[in-house]
Amino acid sequence: MNQDNYMEEALKMRNLLQEFLTEDGIRQPSILGVREHIFTGSVSSLAWFMSNQEHSFVTIGQRLLANPLKVRFHYGHPDVFDRLFHLTRGGVSKASRSINLSEDIFAGFNSTLRGGNVTHHEYVQVGKGRDVGLNQISKFEAKVANGNGEQTLSRDIYRLGHRFDFFRMLSCYFTTVGFYFST
Repeated sequence: MNQDNYMEEALKMRNLLQEFLTEDGIRQPSILGVREHIFTGSVSSLAWFMSNQEHSFVTIGQRLLANPLKVRFHYGHPDVFDRLFHLTRGGVSKASRSINLSEDIFAGFNSTLRGGNVTHHEYVQVGKGRDVGLNQISKFEAKVANGNGEQTLSRDIYRLGHRFDFFRMLSCYFTTVGFYFST
């Protein structure tokens, strides 16, 4: 596993779980997003670069996606799910990993489509080991790009586009598949 946790972060877990009882906006959260700390950043210069890239995404990027854009979905292992909410609404993840390459974001799509609310909290962080070699990094970037290609074909994005207001729809577009079209 490429995951880690720290003693001081485990002490904050009670406070994080209390967030399920508060309303963030209109409704209670169904997924609590937390930040990641990349502990493999000192292995090589490429690992350091990827660590900085990930750090900017999990601090600035996800904070902006959660509030004010309200288009943050599920982006990996540190997120905490409301188990009862998801089990009563079809489960946590998609059934086929070969069809849904980026299965983690589809859990966020399902949660949002079924009335859930995805938030982001930065007072808790979870350790994560990232790829340190150029070949591993290029395979990861290719996986993310392929996953975005699959999102264009999914009915989940179609349904989200029809349910969002205009500004939230544009935010969702430019933070998922539109990023690859515009860059």
